[in-house]
Amino acid sequence: MKAMNVPNKRTNKGAIITALVAILGIAAVGMAFVSNASPYGTFADARKTKSESMHVAGDILKESVSADFKHGTMRFQMKDSTGELMQVVYTGPPPSNLAEASKVVAIGGIENGEFHSDKLLIKCPSKYEGEKKPVGNQS
Repeated sequence: MKAMNVPNKRTNKGAIITALVAILGIAAVGMAFVSNASPYGTFADARKTKSESMHVAGDILKESVSADFKHGTMRFQMKDSTGELMQVVYTGPPPSNLAEASKVVAIGGIENGEFHSDKLLIKCPSKYEGEKKPVGNQS
């Protein structure tokens, strides 16, 4: 007699369990990514969303920078992309390159009319940027 090819029930269950675990793993990674994704916006956006992880990019008014080393905070005025000026209160280690900063991204949210941040991304002018050449015929 010829042996019939009968699928092994254990193999099918194992394949189904493996597929379910893989799908759940992919879903968990996707949810973690979405929950940790922080939107970029303006101070007005931060007020509307009440998010605590809003990224607001802008220019620092360097003359407004003050540090409170006792409480580990730094305060400065920042102008966002719409021109709105707001007090930023940063809590954390002072960035070493703040004096050279041309732009900053403050990550946080609005509290009591101020933008409170626990993370700053500093954008400094690159020392590798060359001088701009005049446009036109260069013979």
